[in-house]
Amino acid sequence: MAQVRCAEVITEFPLGSTTDLRVLSETRALMDQHGSTEKVAEIMGVSRRAIRERLTQSTDLKVKPLWGGSLHGKVKVEKKPIPKGRAIRRYIVTSAQNNTRIHEQFWRNLEAYAAHHGAEILVSTFTYNHNAFGQQSVKRDTLKQNWVASGKELWYDPKIERYIADRRIELAPGLVWCGETNILPTKLHPLSGYETYTGRSSGIIPHAKVAMQSGASGKFEPTKLMYSTGAVTLKNYIQKDAGLKGEFHHTFGALIVEVDSDGDWFVRQLSADDDGNFQDLWYAVTGGKVTKLVATEKQPNIVLAVQPGDTHKAKLEDWMENLFWGRKGIKDQLRPAYEFQHDLFDMDARSHHDRNDPHLMYEKWVNGKDSVENEITDTAMFLSDTVYRPWCETVVVDSNHDEALEKWIREGGKDIDSDFVNVITYHELKLAKLKAIKAGDDDFHLLEYALNSVVDTKARFLREDESFIIAREHGGGIECGNHGHRGNGGSRGSPVGLSKMGRKSNYGHIHAATIMLGAWFAGVMGALDQGYNKGPSNWTHSFIVTYANGKRAMVTIWHGKPWAGYKQR
Repeated sequence: MAQVRCAEVITEFPLGSTTDLRVLSETRALMDQHGSTEKVAEIMGVSRRAIRERLTQSTDLKVKPLWGGSLHGKVKVEKKPIPKGRAIRRYIVTSAQNNTRIHEQFWRNLEAYAAHHGAEILVSTFTYNHNAFGQQSVKRDTLKQNWVASGKELWYDPKIERYIADRRIELAPGLVWCGETNILPTKLHPLSGYETYTGRSSGIIPHAKVAMQSGASGKFEPTKLMYSTGAVTLKNYIQKDAGLKGEFHHTFGALIVEVDSDGDWFVRQLSADDDGNFQDLWYAVTGGKVTKLVATEKQPNIVLAVQPGDTHKAKLEDWMENLFWGRKGIKDQLRPAYEFQHDLFDMDARSHHDRNDPHLMYEKWVNGKDSVENEITDTAMFLSDTVYRPWCETVVVDSNHDEALEKWIREGGKDIDSDFVNVITYHELKLAKLKAIKAGDDDFHLLEYALNSVVDTKARFLREDESFIIAREHGGGIECGNHGHRGNGGSRGSPVGLSKMGRKSNYGHIHAATIMLGAWFAGVMGALDQGYNKGPSNWTHSFIVTYANGKRAMVTIWHGKPWAGYKQR
């Protein structure tokens, strides 16, 4: 009965009455207990908007509860069911700023894509600079098609009202939507400080920037991934310092989350251009319509480029080779115009990391993995027979493991003549290098020479520091010619340092899927355990997809699947 009376006075008693103050206090106490306007509205039998208005009024009246605290904290977790059979459950998640209009075209496309897949849309709201708009809000007048004042201070675009999910939801086992967070859109790195926020579960943090990071996990347990979403609202920032930087990195974006009946989940970025259009794999969403792209003879490509995680051919497992490059595998389904190979060659046979470990070198000899010639042959045949497609240019990016071959012939040392397995290969490569130096051939590339001596690989090999920019017409393009092992002035490359380059770039090297401002880092295609990576690991089987409009998505392979419902048909 008390709950019913509370609902009555919220709608009937004027602000400032004794009864009203009691209700405001009870409302605040319920908020302290449940932490959700949606839950409190359900208990009190009123709308969430009424609860928000009363909470605003209670702040003005300085009504405070007499007590607080709880055993398990205020955040409650709602759990979504796992789909059954062959069903796939999908969610599209994004964020919205107060007192800011939505990007109408982007929102229209998101709703169309959600309807196409039967996906549930979840929007988390955040507050920023709402006092600048005075003691009023605006609402959409559907007749006049304009915005009019409604006398409220804090408001959100009415079109997102029914999708607001400012609460924590477990979308799948091990993946949590953190809709309860309220992070300033000016925060430079939105995931900073949230590395452990969801415990061992991966998490999605609503924020106006798109970010991703891989957290250190036990080597043989799933890598924890943290994502931020991008926003569906327009740019609305204070034109000073943090606001100016926040405006520059603001992304009209969302994430699509797919959950299959195994409980496996997959997350991809949906980043829109200024017109609100976006692409997700082979689906193009423009003008409120979803079109499935199909390769034709005239237009053989579906996406602009793919960058697999670092290949490390000598440590590439058969299942991954077949999954990505096999007939009708991932590459054939996405049909990129470019593929960028990073750390193609591993130099496992005579790695400078292993040469001084007699036990490891003996193990390689026992297992027949100590021949540099065999590794060169295997890599060359992989590049020409497995990777090559007539509709795709393969670009081999100069990488530190590729350079290890030249390091070997430079530092082979006096013991090389007793390395009977490799002595001939060593001297042949050494001779070719010396002849190139004598001829003044500065363009000589040792790995290209070695692989093409076996077979025509049909690949383009980039030289050290050679640039390769794609999608130039979209914001200056994306640099794809830098592996990521070198930073400014020859220093060691890192996401923090390379993210300050001022140009969007796709990198490899770190083996951990990372998005930091305009710098994207793919994972690794080779084995997650390569012997030398001891202890906890943040490595992932992740690759970057770049679309023709210059937007990108990070795709992570889990349990042999790059996305829900994948079939190598």
